[in-house]
Order: sequence, then structure tokens, then C-alpha cells
Amino acid sequence: MTKLLLLAGAAALIVASPAYACRGTAEYPAVKAQFAKADIPDAERRAIASDIDRGWAIHEEGHRQLDPEKMRESVRILDEIKAKLKM
Repeated sequence: MTKLLLLAGAAALIVASPAYACRGTAEYPAVKAQFAKADIPDAERRAIASDIDRGWAIHEEGHRQLDPEKMRESVRILDEIKAKLKM
């Protein structure tokens, strides 16, 4: 019960505080928009699309499970995608 209360309190703090804004939630949509406009070869486009889908899925799962490791992994994938798109 105590663990549940701590998790609920942490989630409330994260949601309530702009200082804890989620980078993945803010940046994945921008990356998707940039990707849609990018002029890149089809094979690379498919690979990046797969990376975006995988990173976003990990990101959403991290939020659902309040798992900071999954959140870090999703941001690492996001950074790799941004490097490929030269953002």
C-alpha cells in the first residue's frame, strides 16, 4: 500500500509540475513532423519509421509503468533518430 501511495504521489508531482515536463512527450511529435518532411531514401525511411514506432511504444509503456529506465531508453532512441534527421 505504501509503495502504491508513493507511486501515486510521484505521478501527481510529475504531472503537476512544469519543471518535470516529459521530453519524449514534447519531442516525439516534432520528430515525427520533421520525419514526414524529410527527403531520405526509402530503405532509410523504413528504418527510421520503425525506430520512431519502437521508441514511442517504449515511451508510452514507461509512462504507464512509471519506469524511468524505459523513459531513458525512449529518449536515447529519440536522440538517435534526431541525429539521423540532423535535428
